[in-house]
Amino acid sequence: MILLNSNAQQIFWLGRYLKRIQYLCSQFPFENNEDALLYAHAFCLPAFDVSSLNELVLDAEQPSSFGWQFQYAKDNVQDLRGLISAKAYAELNQNIKNACVNAAYICDVVDECHDVMEAESEEIFLFFKLGQCIEQLDRQLRLKQKIEQTVVELKQITALMKPVGWVALSETLLEFTRHQDLKGFYQLSDGLQHIFEVGTCDS
Repeated sequence: MILLNSNAQQIFWLGRYLKRIQYLCSQFPFENNEDALLYAHAFCLPAFDVSSLNELVLDAEQPSSFGWQFQYAKDNVQDLRGLISAKAYAELNQNIKNACVNAAYICDVVDECHDVMEAESEEIFLFFKLGQCIEQLDRQLRLKQKIEQTVVELKQITALMKPVGWVALSETLLEFTRHQDLKGFYQLSDGLQHIFEVGTCDS
């Protein structure tokens, strides 16, 4: 299989969007102002208390809402048609549709989509997992949460990606381990974007 850089990036972002939805769902509804303000400040959201943040998350007009995040994920799935199996494509679309129709289903959708992607080729699943880990690292740094286990997982993923030509990713991650803060993360993100644009991921 030949996995184009653009396809790899779409899989990566699908992982990021779904991981973002999963964490937000685990916190929603926010119940105290301190947690709400911490989250809103970390992600530069126009909310000033529990009520305004909960309303924003449900407001389909807001880019940080569940609705927008699912639309981003849906767009990525559409772009992967023909790359992933017809069965996986149908299941991903159905899962996202169910979550949009029934809010109670949102917290389950990421796990189910994860299982769908894991059944695809190892290379496809690695880019999906990479996206999930990068999203998790971003959130942990913004909210000042522990990142040690995520860094370990990223090292494992990047080691598995070397055989498909992504050697530079290990070098980029190594630089981050020397500066494990938001500035280092932005440099990691820039390095990853550069690899998606010019790196090799053919197999």
